[in-house]
Amino acid sequence: MEVHHHPDLHHGKKKWKEYFLEFLMIFLAVTLGFFAETIREKISEGHREKNYIVGLINDVQNDTAELNGLISRNNAELRGIDSLMNISKHNFTNIPVQDSIFFYALQYTVSLHLFEFNDLTLVQLRNAGGYSLIKTSKVADSIALYESKNNDIKLQERFVTDYYVQTWNAFKQIFDGSLTNKFYHSYEATKKIPSDIYVLISKEEERIDLLYNNYWTYGLVLKGYANLLKEHLGYLKSFLIFLKRNYDIE
Repeated sequence: MEVHHHPDLHHGKKKWKEYFLEFLMIFLAVTLGFFAETIREKISEGHREKNYIVGLINDVQNDTAELNGLISRNNAELRGIDSLMNISKHNFTNIPVQDSIFFYALQYTVSLHLFEFNDLTLVQLRNAGGYSLIKTSKVADSIALYESKNNDIKLQERFVTDYYVQTWNAFKQIFDGSLTNKFYHSYEATKKIPSDIYVLISKEEERIDLLYNNYWTYGLVLKGYANLLKEHLGYLKSFLIFLKRNYDIE
């Protein structure tokens, strides 16, 4: 008959030093894992932060290019309004006079050119939790100021739009807009402002006075807006330098 000998399952008690060593190893493993994860998150957030800044720089560079063109167009419109205002309203019924006013009105005030800033990166930042990803407080404050300045321009644009609409309403009460094609066909053929097309639908002095007053007011508001855009262009150039310097971007 075989006799099976069972292994001795009884072990001696561990010494407290062994327990302490096991605890220490577990503690170090957890701590190192925590620090490694923290470092990984910081590196990841650093990359995300810089990517947002690069995107913001691209947006601002596009804004500066748009502003340069917009300022040029607004200056041309202001010169056109000045030319219009230099025409005496007392000879308004004189056909060459009314044709000249008609020309300057259509040539320089028919379109409204407003600043459309690029806010793609700002929207992404807000969706990602606001400016919390921007670790440098002075940079976060500067971005907030940038957004605030853009919003200030939007507020000013409301006045520009309002007076633009008022001016065109006054224009339509005096001039026959249906003659625009005929007028410009003559202009393109001769390269001169027509002087033989009767474009008036009203000779009322009050309406004529209102038209001139509206053009004067619109020119004043547009000039203020143009000056605001010039100031903003200078600010954007400084803002670009600031961002590139803080993030070592060429």
